[in-house]
Amino acid sequence: MKSKKRSPVFLIVFLAALAVFIVTTIKLATIFLGYQKEDSVYKELEQFAEVDPADTADTPHYNSHIDFESLWEINQETIAWIHFETMEINYPVVQGEDDDFYLHHGFYKEENNCGCIFMDTTSKADFTSENSFIYGHNMKNKSMFAKLNQYSDPDFYPEHTDFLIYTPQGTNRYRIYSCYPAELDWDSFTYEFDNQEEYAKWQQTVKERSLYDTGITPEPGQNTVTLMTCTPKGSSYRFLVHAVLVE
Repeated sequence: MKSKKRSPVFLIVFLAALAVFIVTTIKLATIFLGYQKEDSVYKELEQFAEVDPADTADTPHYNSHIDFESLWEINQETIAWIHFETMEINYPVVQGEDDDFYLHHGFYKEENNCGCIFMDTTSKADFTSENSFIYGHNMKNKSMFAKLNQYSDPDFYPEHTDFLIYTPQGTNRYRIYSCYPAELDWDSFTYEFDNQEEYAKWQQTVKERSLYDTGITPEPGQNTVTLMTCTPKGSSYRFLVHAVLVE
């Protein structure tokens, strides 16, 4: 009776598949560990942000304290702290010298694919720009700005209408008035306006692009903040959340 042997082709294919499996496993483990490390970093940073869950629109001065002095000792480019009272978005905001560095570096300026929540360089650090842009990654573990994509569901919006931005100058409350995926070449990404009339027209344009009517319409001259992140719709899109300053 003749013995049967595996062909060389089978062994080559098997070893190649095994190598791909090992490399993929290592990559996934590296990503997972990166997520864990970054989550741990931001949990540690929360010691410098005593944000009171009881903060409401009726609280005159908000019972919160952000220790910017301590945050500046770690990263001098810290400009604010963003906090959603109704979901887990609670991070420091930085502003670098360009719009690329914090895509790939964490709060301690170490290389990290989780990046940082950062303000666009075209926006004023004190949030006095007519429209300020803040960007955060859409992470697979739902950290950073991943949860912004949940605003595509109109049932999600009513329970998550507001967020707070704490700055060294004071506390700003913003109310969301428009949410939608936008192509990168749309005028939704406009950051400078020639006059108030042009700005008011832009506000109306982005409101009309919302996936649903939020019932909120900005008044002419009200400053806005645009939060943006990546979206499953594609690399040429960003999911935008426009919010107007109400306090």
